[in-house]
Amino acid sequence: MKYYLSEEILYTYNKKNAGNKARDDANEILTNEGYSPLKVSISDLDKLSTLKSHKKKYDTLKSTFSILKPNDEIVIQFPLIYHTIFLPQLLTALNKKNVTVKFLIHDLESLRILSSDSKITLKQRIRLNIQEKFSLNKADKVIVHNTKMQQTLVERGFSPDNLVTLEIFDYLIPNFHLDKTKKNFSKTFIVAGNLIKSKSGYLYNLPENIDFNLYGVGYDEKAGSQNISYKGSFLPDELPSKLEGAFGLVWDGPESTTCSGVFGQYLKYNNSHKASLYLASEFPLVVWKQSAMADFVLKNECGIVVESLYDLSDKIDAMSSKEYEKLIDNTKVVGKRIREGHYLSSALKK
Repeated sequence: MKYYLSEEILYTYNKKNAGNKARDDANEILTNEGYSPLKVSISDLDKLSTLKSHKKKYDTLKSTFSILKPNDEIVIQFPLIYHTIFLPQLLTALNKKNVTVKFLIHDLESLRILSSDSKITLKQRIRLNIQEKFSLNKADKVIVHNTKMQQTLVERGFSPDNLVTLEIFDYLIPNFHLDKTKKNFSKTFIVAGNLIKSKSGYLYNLPENIDFNLYGVGYDEKAGSQNISYKGSFLPDELPSKLEGAFGLVWDGPESTTCSGVFGQYLKYNNSHKASLYLASEFPLVVWKQSAMADFVLKNECGIVVESLYDLSDKIDAMSSKEYEKLIDNTKVVGKRIREGHYLSSALKK
């Protein structure tokens, strides 16, 4: 039998942010691929001490995994929502039981910390070693974001034979209607997602000769400039029909001249989920030249890459309407695959 771990967090439902969209989409794709859910939900963890919380998660997961039999397969999305320092013990038991374990990576904290200049605390070091390195080494296969993430993990001692690249996250859009997405060849760029200053500080220091349409939470409208139009926040499945502009921007950090800081540098390894939103909605991308997503954009010719947001105006001036239409055509091909769950389905078969 084939299973996937379905971690249920009821209080995140109906929030106007990406929330669990990537995980929920993965669950739906896994179901379509013939995997059955192993559902787990744990309450009242905030009332327990740290150690008791980890123990409760361990006991609950152990009970959940108890139905697995030899030669069964389970896909686990990583990091677990109910992460526990005892995860390696659970995985060791599954290995001994001859259960095939596959991880689908959403985030790797070790790579995020690698992107930071700050020192790693003892608590972080323990968590990284136990919950990332030890746990991932016990998996039979690990689905990573891209070749950059794959190469970095190989350099850290992981077997390349156990690593499979996803390429890009899927983004399912129920009842997608192309006519509801408004595209026009212009210098108008879409920014969707977490707009708080600590992650998207560049929004408060933008070039003035281009326009931005913002969607999401955390934006300080009082500190914005005249070339920014804040459109509000929407549920993940509603957002695609609300987007307006010419390109979807994937950028993080405090600066417009480069992607810097913890979130900006993390783009060197990470597949931003907002890239999947834009492409699924059939908007070409703008990505940082040094980001891992740049390889995907160039390979599929579904956007442009820049070193600085101050390069955008000249890039668009040099582009013809015919070239933009070509980007749209290529984006439609990629977008259809993303909406159909093609990339995770393909990775599972590798």
